[in-house]
Amino acid sequence: MLSVFILEDDPVQLQQMKNDVDKIGTDLGIKIESKTFSNISDLKNTLPQPSRSNIFILDLDFNNINQTESGSTPPPRNSAL
Repeated sequence: MLSVFILEDDPVQLQQMKNDVDKIGTDLGIKIESKTFSNISDLKNTLPQPSRSNIFILDLDFNNINQTESGSTPPPRNSAL
């Protein structure tokens, strides 16, 4: 059995993720216990012992900064000499 912990603050997305995870388990014939959380405090209060059967799906927001706006240096261009 896999234990799946889903953290998402948007209730619609949270329910959709749970439905998707449960369907994947059914389709693959894997017993899944999915647990949903809408805030980090509730998740922290129910963290299990570490196990390879634990899967975490976490909604991480980096202050609305996406990967392309992170200020990283782009790779060098190939230039003809």
